[in-house]
Amino acid sequence: ATYRQTIRALSRVTEVGGYTETGHARRVCDIALAIGREMGMGEKELLDLEYAALMHDIGQLSLEAPIPGGATVVAAPYEQRLIADKGADVIVQTGVLDEVAKIVRHIPDPYRRPQEVVDTTVPLASRIIRAANAFDDLVGGSMEASRRLEAVERLRLGMVYDFDPDVVNTLSRIVERSASFSL
Repeated sequence: ATYRQTIRALSRVTEVGGYTETGHARRVCDIALAIGREMGMGEKELLDLEYAALMHDIGQLSLEAPIPGGATVVAAPYEQRLIADKGADVIVQTGVLDEVAKIVRHIPDPYRRPQEVVDTTVPLASRIIRAANAFDDLVGGSMEASRRLEAVERLRLGMVYDFDPDVVNTLSRIVERSASFSL
């Protein structure tokens, strides 16, 4: 099996265990890759983005009880941090996916905190997955155009602190281009 096949299989563990909705990791991955491509990421960056997006919730397995619907967008910040840290710790054990682990570890980091400048240590891939994950948590795989546009609007409200404006604007363009954007 290739890394990609193994990672895709691992990404389903949270679904099978009832920690996330069926198809969530795949949808987040598809959304993240669409954003990454549109933002001009290179081949290696896109591969790391793909792996990190697929495994972004693996740390949920460390929770005593699943978050309702697996929607980390509604989880407390300390739970989001725990999920990211535990997931990154698991990924680092592979010995070959250190950059992917770094991306996963930074997903809960906001774009900037109140009274602070932008945190430049947060990788672009982490900022993309943060927005893609929140979008999927809000939309839940729905193909309904109004629901997708409402989700983008919710992310826009968080652009000042939670989400990178460039990432949200890119996602918005992708969603607006096609009401039937299949993820």
